[in-house]
Amino acid sequence: MLEQMQGLMHLELAGCNDFTEAGLWSSLNARLTSLSVSDCINVADDAIAAISQLLPNLSELSLQAYHVTDTAMAYFTAKQGYTTHTLRLHSCWEITNHGVVNMVHSLPNLTALSLSGCSKITDDGVELVAENLRKLRSLDLSWCPRITDMALEYIACDLHKLEELVLDR
Repeated sequence: MLEQMQGLMHLELAGCNDFTEAGLWSSLNARLTSLSVSDCINVADDAIAAISQLLPNLSELSLQAYHVTDTAMAYFTAKQGYTTHTLRLHSCWEITNHGVVNMVHSLPNLTALSLSGCSKITDDGVELVAENLRKLRSLDLSWCPRITDMALEYIACDLHKLEELVLDR
């Protein structure tokens, strides 16, 4: 079906619990610039590998996937580093500061980042973000219970272009 939609540039998949990773792979078309995947229980690290390989023009990725780990953040390549400007990771409970290391080095041009609900991220992860993603204009750290006042100091010292900061518990 998606092969017939030659002009499709944005794809949103929500609550597709019967959707397999093979189904996701077949849905990915190189023309996509925006992809949102939420509440699809079969999405894990291999799906991120497919996204990074098959979507060279991706500028925006929004992902709510409980089974995505730090490994997935290593799949992004220099190609995505130039094109991807928005990354939203919602409730990716398995992503830690190690995943943040991979992300900041492979996606240095991010202008919007959400780590909302990524409960294993700590002040050290925020420090990595602040030191390496200087182009950030929007940062969402809501529902990150391990973040303290120290993270705010890193943000204030390094993220001078920041226009939006979301902190919510």
